[in-house]
Amino acid sequence: MSQQNVEIMRRFYDAWFRRDPSEMGTLDADIELYPDPQNEWVGLNSLYRGPAGVRDYVRTVEEAVEDYHPQVERLIDAGEQVITLAIESGRGRGSGAEVHSNRTAHVWTLRNGRAIRLDLYNDRADAFKAVGLDE
Repeated sequence: MSQQNVEIMRRFYDAWFRRDPSEMGTLDADIELYPDPQNEWVGLNSLYRGPAGVRDYVRTVEEAVEDYHPQVERLIDAGEQVITLAIESGRGRGSGAEVHSNRTAHVWTLRNGRAIRLDLYNDRADAFKAVGLDE
């Protein structure tokens, strides 16, 4: 089942990057998204609920970061969870300052083929630690 979860998330990212809403059904109606608590961005909530909450989070990031460009480096099978190693980059919308390419991690928890939780990490080591794996 876990390799199946990796494929589910691969399809989700592919659709998201194409702005294709077809894979939004991957998100459970009660999904919870937790931004990294170490993130110092103004305007981020500590929790986003439901697919609308996930869209709100993405919209908040895209409003703050011009030319926001996430890339998936690798998806890792972690049983009921999938770790996404990503590189995120862009420019500060107000300041025009370059946002360095950040090597981040997303930890998705899936149940019955649907994402029920998403934890975001600015430090990949924290993501691996959260799922009990070594980096």
